[in-house]
Amino acid sequence: MQQWLRSSPLPTIWPADRYEVRSTRPAPDFTTVDRYHFAEFAHEAAEGVQAAGLATQVVVVRLEDGIVLFEQGMTVPLEAW
Repeated sequence: MQQWLRSSPLPTIWPADRYEVRSTRPAPDFTTVDRYHFAEFAHEAAEGVQAAGLATQVVVVRLEDGIVLFEQGMTVPLEAW
């Protein structure tokens, strides 16, 4: 059983988050933030929230450099994410 003890934490099995989907909703929910690793999932989530009319503003930001990839009226093609 002693061989199970480790001096360092185990590496994570999940890939690092690369995209942040921010949506502003009417009161009482206000702002929510979700993070995704895959561009396809972030894009699908942003389009879904916007199409459902659940949010007044939806923005997708690439965490690496802070570039806005999706916003109302402006969308960078998915291939460039």
